[in-house]
Amino acid sequence: MRSGRLRRTVCRAIAGPVVLVLLAGSAAADPADTKIEISAAKRRLAELEEQISFEQARVLTVQNSMNALAAKVGATRRLYEAIQVRLKATRLLRAQVEARYLEIRTAIGNAAADAYMRGPGYRFDALMELDSLSDATYVLGYTNAITRHNSELAAEAQMLAAQLKKQAGQESDLVARRGAALDRLKVQQSAVTRTFVEQQLRLAGLASARAQAGSLLAQLREQLRQEEIAAAEEALAHGTPISFGKWASYFLSKIHAPVSRNNLVAMVAWEAAEYTTARWNPLATTYYMPGSTQFNSSRVRNYVSLAQGLEATWRTLRHNGYGYESILANLARNADSMTTAKAINASRWCRGCANGGYVVDLIPSVEQYYDRYANSSA
Repeated sequence: MRSGRLRRTVCRAIAGPVVLVLLAGSAAADPADTKIEISAAKRRLAELEEQISFEQARVLTVQNSMNALAAKVGATRRLYEAIQVRLKATRLLRAQVEARYLEIRTAIGNAAADAYMRGPGYRFDALMELDSLSDATYVLGYTNAITRHNSELAAEAQMLAAQLKKQAGQESDLVARRGAALDRLKVQQSAVTRTFVEQQLRLAGLASARAQAGSLLAQLREQLRQEEIAAAEEALAHGTPISFGKWASYFLSKIHAPVSRNNLVAMVAWEAAEYTTARWNPLATTYYMPGSTQFNSSRVRNYVSLAQGLEATWRTLRHNGYGYESILANLARNADSMTTAKAINASRWCRGCANGGYVVDLIPSVEQYYDRYANSSA
């Protein structure tokens, strides 16, 4: 139901070109008609400015929601992995106990077989055949030692049997907990995917509205008051007015890395995780470039163009000692998208963000919707 409303929002955003057609024909129209058309175009521009403001705020809200959900996924994933480690250790210990238990049972069985072969009067017969007291003492000590050993083996076997029962119970509990964690992880991952799709739909509507507003501003600049021009320019002054997939393909070309599915998935997941409304700066770098301005208190920059934003991001990743080397190496060799995401996660770009799930927990969502939102033509 919500995705239907989002699509209607996008459709309304795309309806604006009709105004441009009216403007294009206004030169040959009656002056009164032209005035009406210009007035309608101004109203449309104001509507687009309002829509841009609303959608921009909504995208940020969705972004915060997605980051919170990704944090939950990260926590659940780590719980699942910790249970897996404990389960593996428990199973290894149980195997060791079981091996010892079988060894003891075999020893007891062999002792019982030996006693049966010797017969119940073995010790008495052996004593009758001896010539000295020292020999008798030896036989008695030997047979008593066998008896004690068998008794100790039986006691150890009983103890190990109880331990095996306890280990089996612990293992069963861990398996149940692992299943519950996995179910919770799937639900949370689905929620992340839904918010990713909503983010991308709203960004598409935002990009469309900005494109229409930009065209209208160019057409109407002569007829607008200074404050109207300023309002329109302010509405156009934020964000990156191209898709994540398109920006990712430009960036990969910039650094001479393959524009491939693996790399595009990793880069789009990174953009989705990092999103801000800083101009031409989807990864929110703080690298200073001439003409750039400060976007927020964290010194994230607004850049003057796509080319400048790409260059600033590239220069940032070339800094040594921050773990960025692995990111660039993985992109250069077209590594699996999760491998690259883990390198981003381990770097100092935003270490610990999203409760440790930064970028990596968005990879499944981007993979699922690659053709719609992440490929180079998106």
